[in-house]
Amino acid sequence: MKQALLTLLLVLGWGALAQGQPDPVKFGQVTAADFDASALKGAAGAPAVVLCDYGVTRIEGAHDGFRVAFERVTRVLIQTKAGYSQAEVQVPLYRFEGQEDELLNLRGATYNLVNGRVEKQKMAGSAVFREQTGPDQMSRKFTLPGVREGSIVEYAYTVKSWRLFKLHPWQFQHPDVPVAWSEYRTIVPGFYVYKEMPRGYLPYALRTQAVVPYSTIYHVSHQDDRGNTADVAPTQRLVTDAISSRWVMRDVPAFRPEAYMTTPRDYLAALEFELHQTAFDPARPKAVTSTWEKITDELLKEEAFGGLLERRDLAGEFSNASPLTPAATALRTSHPDPTARAAAALALVRGALRYDGEEWLYARTPQLRQLVDKQLGNAAEVNLLLVHTLRDAGLAANPVLLSTRGHGRVQQEIPVLSQFNYVVAHVALPAGQDLLLDATDPLAPAGTLPERCLNGYGRLIAPAGRWLPLTPAQRYSCFTNARLTLTPQGEVQGSVRVEYGGYAGLSARARLAAQGEQKFLAEWQQQRPDWQLTRRAVQRAADPAAPLLLDVDLRLPGAGAAQPLYLPLMRLLATNDNPFQPETRLYPVDLGMPHEYATTVLLTLPAGYRPEALPGRLLLELPGGAGRFAFDTSLQGQVLQLTSRLQLTRARYAPGEYAALRELVTRAVAKHQEPLVLRRTP
Repeated sequence: MKQALLTLLLVLGWGALAQGQPDPVKFGQVTAADFDASALKGAAGAPAVVLCDYGVTRIEGAHDGFRVAFERVTRVLIQTKAGYSQAEVQVPLYRFEGQEDELLNLRGATYNLVNGRVEKQKMAGSAVFREQTGPDQMSRKFTLPGVREGSIVEYAYTVKSWRLFKLHPWQFQHPDVPVAWSEYRTIVPGFYVYKEMPRGYLPYALRTQAVVPYSTIYHVSHQDDRGNTADVAPTQRLVTDAISSRWVMRDVPAFRPEAYMTTPRDYLAALEFELHQTAFDPARPKAVTSTWEKITDELLKEEAFGGLLERRDLAGEFSNASPLTPAATALRTSHPDPTARAAAALALVRGALRYDGEEWLYARTPQLRQLVDKQLGNAAEVNLLLVHTLRDAGLAANPVLLSTRGHGRVQQEIPVLSQFNYVVAHVALPAGQDLLLDATDPLAPAGTLPERCLNGYGRLIAPAGRWLPLTPAQRYSCFTNARLTLTPQGEVQGSVRVEYGGYAGLSARARLAAQGEQKFLAEWQQQRPDWQLTRRAVQRAADPAAPLLLDVDLRLPGAGAAQPLYLPLMRLLATNDNPFQPETRLYPVDLGMPHEYATTVLLTLPAGYRPEALPGRLLLELPGGAGRFAFDTSLQGQVLQLTSRLQLTRARYAPGEYAALRELVTRAVAKHQEPLVLRRTP
């Protein structure tokens, strides 16, 4: 086979590599001008600036195969002590099929500008350390010497790897530090075809691709009649065309987390690659990547996944019946409605098994009886047992793979199992509706996925697999109703009821369970220090399907005979958090679910008091019904009513919609700051 491959490549031919563009940086060529960052965008106030980060990946011939050669040169200007961490470098290396990545030609140096001259201090070989970071992963760490404020650090290295399935990824953007120029190039011979998987939201300054001549040296060996291995042609030159690709970003801003984001991996500008097919014979290309259908088939044959769904283990060696089966089977009679039956099966599993907090696709205890005896399981164990129980209850149930918000969004066009880290259950209801269930959170009502699961799409693992939108079943809603009375002495007394619904109720119940009622109520009061609580109570805590209620009686000490009297009631009662402080935003706003906040205040005025000034009415709407804020006031007799309602009707807003979203929330908060102005009439 290898001899046939060699013959094929010799027929194809392989010329000299011609990239056509000069390298943007050369190791060791640092000048005095490089120390001046005044013209670099985003450099002011930054702890450091990456002046240039340049990488090249080539596929080259090797002994009995091909390997990937990755070269990198990085130059960084350190501006403050906070930037010293840029002088600490870690190079990840991997072991693949018994062979380790090779780190070659590692160089490093620190440069300082002294009296207008560039002084260089080389990194010693003893500064490089090896660290094992996993069963098949290690790293080389080094720290560049003599770093101080104003230094330039530079390093370069080559990594040669046998992992052809994935080319070396490239990250254009970095946390905390801007990048003046980041460039990545690949040179891939035509018999390898890779899928390009971009991440992030920043545009390329340059993006080019060309067919170029390419050559490499290929060694091939064979075994003689005695089993001895020998080279057939120690230095054969192989020639073909290659695809030369180039990606450039410049003036890349430092990545900084913003409100309502998922994992940084979803936002950092980066490139990843995966081998899609080989075409050693152009007429007969061979697919390399899997398909979702193959992944489904493999998972269902996996003992630690599909094995939990069977009555016997997959080898047929022992019974894998669930201890919950008798109770689940009885639900067919006691709960004829499929939705109610699914909720009852969910309660069965929650009562038998607690979630240990591990997000994982596979069971560590595939025997269901042992799992229930242990009373503790990871996400796969809990929710695969749920699928098993739902089937026992006579429901059409299957597992769904997803990636949590902390793990990253799934690229549906890339059939790779490593994109997922979590399992939930799906029930096909008779009306054609999809019901998604998760038994890991005992506080979530049936059909409501935990917030961590609301992340794009999940993959149904079934013979007719498909993508399911992970849309929230409920909103995040917080409704406040206050009935208050103003005394002649200027004191406010009354009651307030706060209703936490949907995901706000789920969050409040989680805090209540973790803190206890006393601390939960104390925290609510600490956020409103102007109020004095005379009675407080939590209601419906045990019913996750209903909103959680907080009832309090309170008083606001009076201002005496002050004229006029200012009452900042909406500031004290309504939602006043504004997470959208920055004027601009690079990334989408991912709320997870629609949000709604409503506040109604009824204030009874004593005789002789009249409003001198009321906050004016206000109605704001976002384009396409994406959001709305309404504020109104009315006075009937001595009863004054204030109402405020802020609605964000979408779970996700694009960066181009941020300015309008920010303006809506900013003006809503500003309206809440306006006080009532009351005056006592003679």
